[in-house]
Amino acid sequence: MIKKSLKQNSKLKIKNFLKDFDRLNQLHASRKHSKLILEEYLFDNQLLTLSHLYRTSRIQYLNLGGTYVRKLCSTLRSLRTHDLFKNEIEYTPSLSEFLWFKEYHQMLPDPEIEIDSLFRFSDISLFHEQNHRIIWSLLPPPPTEESNMRRYLNFAESLVVTLDIALGVEIGRDLSPVFERMNLIYRSSNKKLGKIKTPNEYRHYLLSIFCSTFYILELIRTKDILSAVNYVLPEFTKINQLAVSCSLELNEDFYKNTNPQWQKLNWKIAQQKLNQIHKNSKEDPLCISEDPLELETDLFYVRYVLDNFGL
Repeated sequence: MIKKSLKQNSKLKIKNFLKDFDRLNQLHASRKHSKLILEEYLFDNQLLTLSHLYRTSRIQYLNLGGTYVRKLCSTLRSLRTHDLFKNEIEYTPSLSEFLWFKEYHQMLPDPEIEIDSLFRFSDISLFHEQNHRIIWSLLPPPPTEESNMRRYLNFAESLVVTLDIALGVEIGRDLSPVFERMNLIYRSSNKKLGKIKTPNEYRHYLLSIFCSTFYILELIRTKDILSAVNYVLPEFTKINQLAVSCSLELNEDFYKNTNPQWQKLNWKIAQQKLNQIHKNSKEDPLCISEDPLELETDLFYVRYVLDNFGL
């Protein structure tokens, strides 16, 4: 019975993968954005065609002098060795491999293992990686002390997460889960977003997403986050509740372990590289207040970033 169940699960996994692949592969892909397309990056043209935000991110990264390197790149190596402050991003050119699997999977002895192998080298969102580089250039220079630097890095990470969520919203509730399952975006659209009716409410939603994500990364107690967001952004409390609920879907291992460990090991190097990025800046360093209820002061920079991305 166990073997039979495992076999059925394997067949279902393969069936669902092929269904998702076919659906995205059949989406309209315009040649209008041919200068932006990354060769062999999975469904890049479909995303460029579908999303203004996705195109904006690509254009802004390229305008910074950003480059891409087609190179076999595992998720583990990317997370551990890639330089978030360098305007060069590696990606695995995997489209042909996915197409080959679709064509010949029935001839393989264990197609499920092959799917796992494909994703081991193809589950880094370039949209997310680009936005890190763009945001470094948009924020003021970094502070000097470690605690201030930690808050600065969490501020920037919260902006990147907010843009991930905004991309899922723009792609929509129908397609964004498919793109997420294919690891091309990190967040799909929230099913309850129908409650947001106006551009002003949506802008508030993104600001609230930012605040609640920042509080999560700052390890504020979960039960206190909504109250803090309502204090900082009192205009739409029902939207705040929706945003906080969405933000709390952030991977727990990331914000409790990976993020603080990375910061502890790399904050000085990050500071040096950010100072190099801002070597010609005349702005004062951005020092986020220790008091989470004073975050409103720094939302100027969040609004500036959202404006920059057309949000």
